[in-house]
Amino acid sequence: MEYFIILILLFLVTLFLETTFKVHLYNSIKERILIPIIFLVIGTIWDSFAVYLGHWSFDYSKMIGIKIGLLPLEEYLFFLIVPYFILTFYRVIINKMEKKSKKNKNIK
Repeated sequence: MEYFIILILLFLVTLFLETTFKVHLYNSIKERILIPIIFLVIGTIWDSFAVYLGHWSFDYSKMIGIKIGLLPLEEYLFFLIVPYFILTFYRVIINKMEKKSKKNKNIK
């Protein structure tokens, strides 16, 4: 359950950043659906292969207990939420840096 709660909190932080700083990652609904699906597919293949080979495993005592294939539900959510957070956070930083740069140019 711990992992799930952390992911939900990260998702809520991301929504807050996106709305507060008016960050737009995607130009269309199609992009908003397609890009996360690409992350999900690549991450699922990568993780499933690693779990299958025994390179890593999951502590199910910290999970909600839903398993799809070789992976817990939280891992699928991870592939959707973490890239969304990283890209949103990156855009917030870039936007802030661009505004600061424009402000500094206007001062000179």
